[in-house]
Amino acid sequence: MKCLATLAAALLCGYPAAAAGSDGTILTGAGWTIEVRGDGGRITIRHERLGTILSGVRLNLEAGGGLRELKHWSVEIRGPQAHPASSSASKPEEWTPESGIPGRLLVRTVEPPSTWVFEPARDGLRISSTAPGAVLTGHAPVSKARGLARLLDSDGAPVTWRGTGECAGTYGGGVTENPSFLPRENPECMYFALGQASGSVFHNLFDQKTDTAIRFTPQTRFSAAGADVEQLAFTMPLPGPGLIRLVPDYYTKVLGLPHYAPLDTSVFDRAPTTWCSWASYFGDVTEDAIVRNTDWLAKHLQPYGFQYVQIDDGYDRIPGKWGKTGHNWIDQWDKEKFPNGPEWIARYIKSHGLRPGLWLVPNAYSGAVETHPDWYLRDKQGGFIRDYNTPSLDSSHPEVLDFLKKLFGTLGGWGFEYYKFDGEFSLPAYAPKVDLTRLHDPQSDPVVTYRKRLAVIRQAIGPNTFVEGCPSGTPLNGIGYFNSYFNGQDVYNNWQGMHSLLDSINANAFLNRMVVYVMPDGVELGEHMSIEDARRRRPPNVAINASQREEPITGLGVTFAQARTLVSVVALSGVAYSLTGVMPELPPDRLPLLQRTLPTMPITPLDLFSRGSDADWAQFRHIRADDYIHHYPEVLDLKVAAKSGTYDVVALPNWRSAPVTKSVSLSRQLGLDAGEKFVAFDFWNQALLDVVSDRISVEVDGHDTRVLLVHRLLDRPQLIGTSRHITGAYSIQNLSWDAAGNTLQGLSDVVPDADYSLFIHLPPDASTTSTPSATAGGRPIPVSQKRSGELLSVTFKSPESPVSWKVPF
Repeated sequence: MKCLATLAAALLCGYPAAAAGSDGTILTGAGWTIEVRGDGGRITIRHERLGTILSGVRLNLEAGGGLRELKHWSVEIRGPQAHPASSSASKPEEWTPESGIPGRLLVRTVEPPSTWVFEPARDGLRISSTAPGAVLTGHAPVSKARGLARLLDSDGAPVTWRGTGECAGTYGGGVTENPSFLPRENPECMYFALGQASGSVFHNLFDQKTDTAIRFTPQTRFSAAGADVEQLAFTMPLPGPGLIRLVPDYYTKVLGLPHYAPLDTSVFDRAPTTWCSWASYFGDVTEDAIVRNTDWLAKHLQPYGFQYVQIDDGYDRIPGKWGKTGHNWIDQWDKEKFPNGPEWIARYIKSHGLRPGLWLVPNAYSGAVETHPDWYLRDKQGGFIRDYNTPSLDSSHPEVLDFLKKLFGTLGGWGFEYYKFDGEFSLPAYAPKVDLTRLHDPQSDPVVTYRKRLAVIRQAIGPNTFVEGCPSGTPLNGIGYFNSYFNGQDVYNNWQGMHSLLDSINANAFLNRMVVYVMPDGVELGEHMSIEDARRRRPPNVAINASQREEPITGLGVTFAQARTLVSVVALSGVAYSLTGVMPELPPDRLPLLQRTLPTMPITPLDLFSRGSDADWAQFRHIRADDYIHHYPEVLDLKVAAKSGTYDVVALPNWRSAPVTKSVSLSRQLGLDAGEKFVAFDFWNQALLDVVSDRISVEVDGHDTRVLLVHRLLDRPQLIGTSRHITGAYSIQNLSWDAAGNTLQGLSDVVPDADYSLFIHLPPDASTTSTPSATAGGRPIPVSQKRSGELLSVTFKSPESPVSWKVPF
């Protein structure tokens, strides 16, 4: 009781403490708690900010190719190790638990004799052993907010996470740059997770709630703990002293983000799907164009989960006033282009099962120039500071905040549910031309004022309205208020123009679903047309923009292979899925590319660092895509743990125009168990690729991407993919194997009246003489099956969803 009382008092005072009793021994210090339960029991390691980090920790020795657990221990608490080079180090005999200096926990084993030492320090726990071949094993608790990660490797190849040059070019501001690095291990790979990931290529954890990285030794390996999704099994060899190191404020202090707030996914649990008018219409967008695209999207993609139709710039430009007063947002909608007005078009979009969105620049407004000249930012000569050629508002003025409430109250009343904020940053903070002495509140901190403005807007629109921010190359100061960020160059509508999208994913994916959703800009899937055709079939600025950004101009549109690469990369990275083409002109053979990659899935990045951003606005005026050196991944690995099973979806893109043979090592690059067999399913070709052990090699055509679903081989029939979704996970609500009835069965969410196929791998001796069955709403529906070698496809079409199905063997 005296020891426990001493422990309680020490914990209340924040001091390190030690306690021993019949149930075990506890050491606390520097925020750590190490608890040893009984003789040869288990060890639990906790931290005051993070809770339990490791549990059920066992001491082991390597023996005969396996591990031998050590079970007979004695435990003692001692003072810190005395280091001869440190004159301030406390001598062990002078140390007491009340000294305020972290102690050490020593575990001594009997057979064989060995000593294991746990030494807590600030943001670190040192673990060492006298035994050769020492290995710790146990479990690491995980959750939606804590999981595996690859962290920034400062010894890797240096790259730069860079914003665009818009603020620098327009206002004379700076370019936002943060150093980053490609990892030394598997730099060619990029990893994502749908569900709780595992794999030997990951050695660290990240706690999203606290922005804390938990670094383990490079030798540490994590694996699935059976069916328990709330913990991972870990193995931590100790060839020398090992360190568990905490890295607090990881996103801000290590990666360079100006603010951190974990993304709230309670309202929007995945990135949005949108269509944006800009790249195909520029300022010439019309009501008729919105109606035509809305009709097409509602018919062909809304049943597959498509959501938003976003009207971009051009709806309120009034002849004679553009360039003088600029945008008004609510007062000057162009009646020639939008004869029925904003409320009508919002209602029209909603009537088709979609949600209306709108582009605007809430930093700027021309409607109060004469009535409220004190609302505006000024330069040193007293002139207006313009954002998108519109006088910019001074957000330190309370009346400006009141106006913003009115603005968004009006737009929300018209029915808009999605906003794209352009030119969205604190001009007083990043535009040197602003005269800070002319601010309404010249003593205010510009970034604090900016975030207060965002809080006012967010309160006005509520949590159910989605907001995308475009920071013009400045730091992402809207974290915590924006649902997504577009932090990259605008695309233009051909393959080289799509490199802006690819570069944005490459640079910013580490933010996605962690602090915001990443909007990489829109995907063009239309077929190739010459620049002469584009001048006839598109508004003038579409061809002009493309011609300004590449020389010689290659025309507009993409090949089928390029389209397949674009949808594969967007879908498997989990970022916002935006379309930018004239959708009624999409070739019919490209429609399934969209339908099989929608909706977006709640995918999170496992690579928590930027791969760098290199593209500039006129990148391809100087170089062709085949010669462009970039850091795009050669292997994109999505690790899935869902109702559909635990497996990898592996994309192998070919970024060049010539065909290549691409290989992936299942153990070294995917972190799968060496020596086991796996079955690979080719998603886009909907065919069985092979049963493999450690390496897959495939031919990939120029600019194409092969997508393989890689499952651990079972000794029974197993589902290895569906026709519905590239991840294999969407649509599968339940999946089970009835061993007694030798039946594979499940429940699938299907698109009514669309073909749906299950792809099942069969052992060579499996019989398919029995007939599959399916029911929807309690009524049977027709089912067909086809066997090709070891692949069985089972297909049905249902007027309603979900469908319950059984495949007996």
